[in-house]
Amino acid sequence: MTPYEKLSELATRSILLEVSCHPKPGLVTPQSTGSHKDMDYYLFLKSTAVLSQGFRTVSELGYCFDGGLPEMLGPVREKGIAIEKRMFEVTEGVNTQKGLIFLFCMLLGGAGQLSRNGGVTHLDICRSASAITSGIVKRELAPLLSREREELSKGERVFVDHGMTGIRGEVENGLPSVIGTGLPLFSNTLEETGDVNLSALQALLGLMTVVEDTNIVSRAGIGAYNEVREMAKRVLEDGGATTQKGMDGVSEMEYYFMKRNISPGGSADLLSATMFLYFVRNELI
Repeated sequence: MTPYEKLSELATRSILLEVSCHPKPGLVTPQSTGSHKDMDYYLFLKSTAVLSQGFRTVSELGYCFDGGLPEMLGPVREKGIAIEKRMFEVTEGVNTQKGLIFLFCMLLGGAGQLSRNGGVTHLDICRSASAITSGIVKRELAPLLSREREELSKGERVFVDHGMTGIRGEVENGLPSVIGTGLPLFSNTLEETGDVNLSALQALLGLMTVVEDTNIVSRAGIGAYNEVREMAKRVLEDGGATTQKGMDGVSEMEYYFMKRNISPGGSADLLSATMFLYFVRNELI
């Protein structure tokens, strides 16, 4: 198996584990559609099969790329657009994983190039993704401030109204939410419990407390976003996925999220990245 094939395998594994995790308040799981009426677990499996094929090509592109990392953005994005197009064909127009495609294209492009030169570390992957997307917020989001509001998408309005840079800012900054919160919580909980599902839930709760989740804001407003952060913080203080009191709090979050149409999709994408970097750290070094 080539290094880029192994990277795409770990990426696919991480995405499958994320969507298979249950419970996940507001999100699709094998037992719930969460706050979504247009998608379910099986649709995510179909979509992930597309991503699995596409991610191999992205990893291989990075492995073979001879230019500097900032120069990789264009070619990697072309691959991402092709993956996205196929995703929409398979899902019949439903946006299951568009943000995830951007995120993993940046991670795998950088990781592919790193793997050509030997060892791949999770921190180097984050730094590479940051280099690939250097300046992306200034180039792509800042100009929105001068455009007419009627021309903006719901996601673009989140930046204009609240200054939230979402997944672009997270990747350009080197995935601080993952490195500082998601990965330690996943790793420590897995060491404590040996349970991947509980560890994923614990990491997701932690990510909800720190991620600029524009998906929440665009669906339910800035007030809901602030409530989500506080609720997740309280549940973690009660032990989160590792205690009955914490799990009772998760159940309350599930009910509240569905009632308010809240879906922490940005946090879910970064949970997939968390597990990917964990597997890289523990299986490739």
